[in-house]
Amino acid sequence: MGLFSSVKKDEKIVTPKDKIVAVDDRFVLKENTVLMLKEKIISLTGDDFSIKDVNGVCYFKCKGKAITMRGKKEFYDANGKLLFSLKNKLLAVKKTIKVYEGDSDSKTLAVVKPKSALFLKNCEAEFFNKTTGKTDKFNMKCDVIGFRCHVYHGSDLICKIHKKFDGKLAFTGQNNYYVEIAPNVDIALMLAIGICYDEIRNDFNRKGQ
Repeated sequence: MGLFSSVKKDEKIVTPKDKIVAVDDRFVLKENTVLMLKEKIISLTGDDFSIKDVNGVCYFKCKGKAITMRGKKEFYDANGKLLFSLKNKLLAVKKTIKVYEGDSDSKTLAVVKPKSALFLKNCEAEFFNKTTGKTDKFNMKCDVIGFRCHVYHGSDLICKIHKKFDGKLAFTGQNNYYVEIAPNVDIALMLAIGICYDEIRNDFNRKGQ
């Protein structure tokens, strides 16, 4: 699977020494967090997500059509406060998604894109780390066939994204998947990156890559 994946399925998540914050410090938790991104069973767009933990507690909601040139996704907390929106970067050679703070079109929180326009083996996410006050980067190793993505900060694996097969949804085209996030990491940021990965993967599939 070397051409399609460099993901080690059993690799363990590591807690970073310092906090990684891009959205808000209140989304940095002290324990490993496992959340499920679940598309609504009935949705006019097919791209609305509710984000809950494994006990069914809602943390976030994501609304919006697939990210076309004019479309966007909006990310809310559980109380309905708009946190950020996801939009395509226009005229980019590679599928590139920008994460903007609130409803802003100018204040960028993160940019996610594949490293190659031909293969979805590796992606990268650049973001502003509020802990250090500097621009920072995640590297993402992707398994296209198994729908698995590992997110690294330096050499530390801080997040694992993987699809869960559900026989009830086998013919719906919907994607349900888990996001496991290390302590000391902004879970809102990692969920945004997970949705960006889903959009980028769908774009590659539409193009037959």
